[in-house]
Amino acid sequence: MSDVKTDETAESMSSPRLAQFQEEVGKLKVSGGGANPERLGSQWGIGLAILGMIIAIISWISARQDTAFEFIQRDTIAAMIGIGISIVGIAIWVRNSITRYLRYWIIRLVYEQREQTEQLVQALRDSK
Repeated sequence: MSDVKTDETAESMSSPRLAQFQEEVGKLKVSGGGANPERLGSQWGIGLAILGMIIAIISWISARQDTAFEFIQRDTIAAMIGIGISIVGIAIWVRNSITRYLRYWIIRLVYEQREQTEQLVQALRDSK
């Protein structure tokens, strides 16, 4: 995935600027290991989504097997809580999954804007 981003960047940025950009991205350690909060958040999100679905399925199966009305209500509430946990897990996963891409994108945008500004300043100096 980073090769595609690098190719796109190479087409729009000059060589010295590209090297500086890649150095800055490397300093961010966006591909980091266990200390990467986005990766940890994504794993927690997936875990919560799976846990919530398991709770909802078990509660639903239990509610279908019970004949007493109070058990059906309790199991239905547990199933709704499980679905809620799944929704929270999915939201956490989505948030953490797009953070890395957005961080890369904003840095790239800043460097491209700097390069365009330098080109504009150089063109204005040359026209005098």
